[in-house]
Amino acid sequence: MDDFGTLRAKHLNDVRAFTPEAVARLSWSRERVRAEQLRRLRRFLTHARRDSPFHAARLAHIDPTTFRLEDLAAIPAMTKNDVMNAWDEVVTDRQLNLQEVSTHLDRLVSGKETNAYLHGKYYAAATGGSSGKRGVFLWDWETFVVTANITYRMEARKDLLETPAGPRRTAVICAGSYVHGSRFLFPTMLDRDREARVFPAGRPIPELVAGLNEYQPDRLVGYASVIHELCAEACARRLKISPRRISTNSEPLLDEARAMALEAWGINIHNCWGSVEIGLAASEGESFDGPSLAEDFLIFEAVDSGNHPVADLARAEKVLVTKLYGTVMPLIRYELTDSLILDASPNADAPGCRRIREITGRSDAWFVYPGNIRIHPMSFRDVLGQDQQITEYQVQQTQHGARVLAIADDSFTPDRVARALTQALSEAGLPGAKVTVEVVAELPRHPETNKLKRFVPLESSGAFR
Repeated sequence: MDDFGTLRAKHLNDVRAFTPEAVARLSWSRERVRAEQLRRLRRFLTHARRDSPFHAARLAHIDPTTFRLEDLAAIPAMTKNDVMNAWDEVVTDRQLNLQEVSTHLDRLVSGKETNAYLHGKYYAAATGGSSGKRGVFLWDWETFVVTANITYRMEARKDLLETPAGPRRTAVICAGSYVHGSRFLFPTMLDRDREARVFPAGRPIPELVAGLNEYQPDRLVGYASVIHELCAEACARRLKISPRRISTNSEPLLDEARAMALEAWGINIHNCWGSVEIGLAASEGESFDGPSLAEDFLIFEAVDSGNHPVADLARAEKVLVTKLYGTVMPLIRYELTDSLILDASPNADAPGCRRIREITGRSDAWFVYPGNIRIHPMSFRDVLGQDQQITEYQVQQTQHGARVLAIADDSFTPDRVARALTQALSEAGLPGAKVTVEVVAELPRHPETNKLKRFVPLESSGAFR
């Protein structure tokens, strides 16, 4: 079997071969996008019903050949719990099973395995980031090809109109391990001549600043909260780079960060939205009028808490997403609990697609410790989100470390995880942290909304100062 480098090179070739079509789709009309959705949906439903036992039962009452987009409400929504409780039946490759995939991920985390590809064609990622409940999701070859192009096709179109001058270096601030989807996706450059260097998001800000000052990238890609911090460092003249494009992902982007980027470099920030389950699903173009949904590849339903449709420009409590590509793990009306406002008004960046006007969900807060030591949630997520014995967790900041509440199985050993977190915090700039891990039956939730806050900072610490 090919090694990781060989497979990655083949994959990048396929990604770049698809880029001209992906860019051309940005000019499609709404009518053409809807026609493509219907064509792909019928094919996708046929495949899911035939090859996935989970979907065979779920879709038994529908006829894919005559199905209409308006009929989606007749299919029940599916959740992360549904996927995890019936994982082996959800996937369409009958040779796959959750235990094998979880073992593969554990071996990657431990370093015993260095090839992130499973069976030479699948990429697996575990997520427990915003919801706190661990999920294991598969991308097949096509999923990565499409998702990488959704991520960077706005940028590629701009580069076709204006060829970049000077060295082409992108600094990608993301997870340090391929176990996390950001490490697999965001260093993927559509431009063959563009270099990408990864900077782990869990590194202390002074270390990031020093590394970026040495690298001198002309583009920045990273978690919104880290980019916010770096904009502040640039305004304070500690970060001395001259980026021509900045893209953020994974967390809500604050207006203050945009203002700082304009102050420091005279450029706005291109925001993106997505998740490990569905991949990156929306990216912002040159109008800076909100990320455009990739509706030529996915179907989005903005709904309230009862899964009823909400009007254009009304706040949705969640979004039901149907993937129209990547067939190994069919996600049909998959629930994402992000709170969004969608806008169907004319879109200069992608005429056939709606835009996200506002994103308020999944906001992670930095933990700020004495001496202004700032710890990004990724330092916790890299440990907690990859532990298959943990099903849910909450991290509460303490004065000198953290208290972790975890719902876990009987074989879980809190001391082992506490030691791993202590080490991760030390590497992130907080030596000698005091971490406790407690097994609980349930996690505290908001008394009114019943929502769970994943990372709880001390009242006295602000995410940004």
